[in-house]
Amino acid sequence: MAWDDYIEDEYIDTPEVEIIEENIYVDEKFIKNKELIRLDLNIIQFPIFSKNTQRKINQVVKYFFNKNRDTYITVSPKAGDYIPGEMEEKVFIALMEIMKEKHMPQRFVVSAPELREKLKLNNNNAYGNIIKKSLLRLSETNYNFKNTMYSNELGGTIKEEISTSILSLRVVNLSLKMNQKYREKINDKRIKEIYEISISDHFYKNIIKKGYLVYNSNTLLEIESSTARTIYMLVEKIRFQNLYLKLDTLFLIKRIPLKYDKKNISQTVKILKNALNELVEKNLILDFKFIKESTWEKSEIEINFPESANNKKQNRFYEDRNDFRKIISLNSISETEHEMLEELKPISSNETDVTNSVKEVPTEENIDRILGLLPSKAKNLKTMPRTIREAIEKYGYEKVKNAAIYTKQQKADKIRSYFLKTLENNWADNIEEPIIRSPKIDFKPISDENTYKDVSHWDRSLYMAFEKLPENIQNGIETYAYRDYIKECGMESKIQQMAFKYSREKYICEFLEKHPEILKDEVEEEEIKEIPQKNENVITDMKYIKEKIVAVIELGDMMYSYSEEEKKILMGNILREVMGFVVKNQLTEETLGTVLEKYIKL
Repeated sequence: MAWDDYIEDEYIDTPEVEIIEENIYVDEKFIKNKELIRLDLNIIQFPIFSKNTQRKINQVVKYFFNKNRDTYITVSPKAGDYIPGEMEEKVFIALMEIMKEKHMPQRFVVSAPELREKLKLNNNNAYGNIIKKSLLRLSETNYNFKNTMYSNELGGTIKEEISTSILSLRVVNLSLKMNQKYREKINDKRIKEIYEISISDHFYKNIIKKGYLVYNSNTLLEIESSTARTIYMLVEKIRFQNLYLKLDTLFLIKRIPLKYDKKNISQTVKILKNALNELVEKNLILDFKFIKESTWEKSEIEINFPESANNKKQNRFYEDRNDFRKIISLNSISETEHEMLEELKPISSNETDVTNSVKEVPTEENIDRILGLLPSKAKNLKTMPRTIREAIEKYGYEKVKNAAIYTKQQKADKIRSYFLKTLENNWADNIEEPIIRSPKIDFKPISDENTYKDVSHWDRSLYMAFEKLPENIQNGIETYAYRDYIKECGMESKIQQMAFKYSREKYICEFLEKHPEILKDEVEEEEIKEIPQKNENVITDMKYIKEKIVAVIELGDMMYSYSEEEKKILMGNILREVMGFVVKNQLTEETLGTVLEKYIKL
């Protein structure tokens, strides 16, 4: 009898493969804050787990992230199955928690009861099948990443097309003699099988080094709506340390992603509102507000976060790094994996802050700062930005900064070569960045009753008194006012500098209200009282008016990228309206601010 006689053909009746294409990118005409679409994609932002409750068998989904359709993710299920959804997302989160408990190995063993406990599922006979089906779906679904997969090793997005699953799975039958070693480790004899999980390389390398954000798994699993969970993870990444965030509604819809139909977008917005309300109820965001001036496509969402949000975020960061350091010391990670890990020391929130760790990342802003510290000729060298990027990755931002300062001080002819030798030979380890010092001002303690309270209309007479002070004292006060402003912002960048310049008078007055003793020591009260009260708020300094208008337009240009023609039109329109108030001697700070806000929304 031939071998073929023993083989039976098995036919599986499944629907035909259906390919769904979704454009994740947002048309620029709907974007007010264009910087948001430039955010690096990572595992948190990938649409790995579908939000579609009506998924179909054999339905392949392809998400496009740009207009050229050359940046995308394709999610392909196993024949006869669905793509991963909400249950698979929860199982994956639970696996991450268990992996950490087991000291972060790439391969580990888990049982259904362990996962049930993390997922808080009902203890019935069905949970085992639900968990097993989800694990199989996670292991059998294939993801194709084109220009989207972030790699911590490359420090950016992989350009080639990557095909991978999230994890691989081996179902271990404990009744087999060959699996006796596993049976001996399982105390509960009712367990008939366990699962050997191996996290795929691309995901695992990001999880253990730099390509990750830290979340509380219990918090994530307690969020009932998958949409709310995705929004929470996304906004936690985008907001950094800010307690206020403004997003384009369409941007959020596309990045979750939710169904987008121009004719029925109000239904999608309703889903967003329900998800955001859940986050408010769980105190993960403080509140939110939709701003709709015309269509939903052009609307925005304002989200405020509770003051405790930053402390919680920092604590998660510190605790995770300290835990990870302990894990390394326990040698639970192989030597090969160990080599990939960044050198970590246990950190406490009293020793450092999250912003220090951010400075180690070779961002464009950091590269520009280093270029600014090097001799001016360095900007003409095409290879310098790349050299600086690689140096930051290898040596860290602080060491590279010191090397740049040292190179400039030594007036080196061959800038790049000398810069690299400085790093290699540690010539600049003890150097300090030159500081431009302002005149010292001694502040006296002030009582609670004099503590400044924020008001929308500041006392401009303080600024007039400020202008009568010696120039060196003015510079000192302005420096301290700027420091207060940056401390309140929580970060310093070109945008903060421009914003301070735009509202310089306001912040100086606020600072002087906090410290009234400064003016008392420097200016006689009679000099301040001599200022005519009826005209104290009227602005007559044309140079000041022009500088303020130019500063606001420059700030707007940073956000909206105006053309030169648009800048000229804005300047003309603003000046025409402002001059009407100047002629009538009615131009105040409040009026000027109203006119500027009318033409430029910051």
